[in-house]
Formats: sequence, structure tokens, C-alpha cells
Amino acid sequence: MPIDPVILLVEELRSVELALSKATQTYRRTSQREDGEVINLLLAKLKRLFGELFETMPTSSGGAAELVDIAAQRLPFAYARFAAHLHNVADRLSQGRRDHSDLVWLRAMQAALLEGLCADEGRKMAPLLDLAIRGAARPIMIFRTTLNAPRPAPWKNVLMAHPV
Repeated sequence: MPIDPVILLVEELRSVELALSKATQTYRRTSQREDGEVINLLLAKLKRLFGELFETMPTSSGGAAELVDIAAQRLPFAYARFAAHLHNVADRLSQGRRDHSDLVWLRAMQAALLEGLCADEGRKMAPLLDLAIRGAARPIMIFRTTLNAPRPAPWKNVLMAHPV
């Protein structure tokens, strides 16, 4: 089974954010033009990755958990209680638990964000929650099969060869 595309994007996003942090520190020390160009390249890459993230549907509860976590991190401090609840939901999703009550709460939270709960920042995070909800609500298919037909035990061969 291929890995969830959201997880891949989030890992790349984290590495670019770390590189941006280090590049910014380097630019502060050196003030060289080349270091400033690196920062601009990393910022452009971050913008592209966030654009892709807002268009990528998670294929697992782990990918949905990443989106919920990102939405929680971007809420204003005044909504820390909602952010804490979002982090709790993300923790359960990352463990593979897709509780009905969590999906209902996420839908209500997404609707509140669309209606302007957190002003502009909330409206920006509502599409992420929508993708997370659709990814977490997807049915899971489990295939159970045997690769080879079971072979008879060796002692059964003896009984077949010499009838009593």
C-alpha cells in the first residue's frame, strides 16, 4: 500500500521549514546576498508545498491527523481551547482511531470556521479540516487471503500411502 501523500508533503514541509530557520539565522550573521536568495527560494517552496497540501486528500487517518494538527497550530491564541481539542482529535486519528464523535466535532468546527469563528485565519484553515474529515471518513478495506493452499501434514501422507 503506498504511503499517504499528505504525510509525504508534511515531512517535506517540516524539512523546508527547518532549512528556512537555519538559513535565516545564517543570513542574520552574514547579511550576504546569496543567503537572502536562499531564503527567498525556501519561502517560494513553502508556498508551493502549502498550496499542494490544501489540494491533497489524505488516504489514511494518519494523513488526516497531520492536517488537523496543522489547522490547530494555525488558530489564534484566543482559541487555544479549540486548538487543544483539535490536537486531541489528531492524536486519536494518528493512532488509527476514527471515532464518530470526533468526526461530528470536526464537521462542527469546520462549519464554525467557515462562519468566521476566528476571522480570516479560521476561514483559511476550514479547507484543511474539510480534507481531513473526508480522508478520515473514508472506508477502510482489509484484504484477507492465503498465499498458498495449506499443505497436508507429513504424517497424513503415511496414512494415504498405506490404507488400514
